[in-house]
Amino acid sequence: MAYYQRKRGRPYVYSPTVILRCFIIRMWFRIDSNNGLHTFLDMDGHYTHKLALACGLIKIPSRHTFDRSLKTISTDIKEIISTMGYLFVAIEGLADASIIAIDSTLLKAKGPIWHKSSMKKGIVPRSGIDTGARWGYSHTKGWTFGYKLHLTCTTTGKIVVPLTADVTTANIQIIKYVFL
Repeated sequence: MAYYQRKRGRPYVYSPTVILRCFIIRMWFRIDSNNGLHTFLDMDGHYTHKLALACGLIKIPSRHTFDRSLKTISTDIKEIISTMGYLFVAIEGLADASIIAIDSTLLKAKGPIWHKSSMKKGIVPRSGIDTGARWGYSHTKGWTFGYKLHLTCTTTGKIVVPLTADVTTANIQIIKYVFL
């Protein structure tokens, strides 16, 4: 007899990977809500049907399913974005990988900042400081204490498809990517 732990509530129907793929679609098309994502994927059309199948959907989940599921995802984002990029370029043919752009943006760390002088001395002056974050400079954002998101993407018309993503400390300047 197999032993399993029974949990309260309704069992999960969609895997976290499928829900995250749907969320990536939401980001690509700049859809502002889970309800909008549900409406978009539920539209009649060859392209939206192809996108839903590429995400692993046979039936479109409700908005409430998107709301609940996006809170529980704890998988490796970098791996999923790379897999989805490969799926959309190589298998589904939804994007063209012959034109690739690489860019990065600074992301502020949550909580108080850690000044460079204290960092050099190894002193953490107060609790709540993200000791993994570092200082980085951007011409548009100035000095920022936090992290940097590096993104490689391609475009097909109005759709921007992320191919790879990586998050490093803000002081890292260039990350080289290899795709396909």
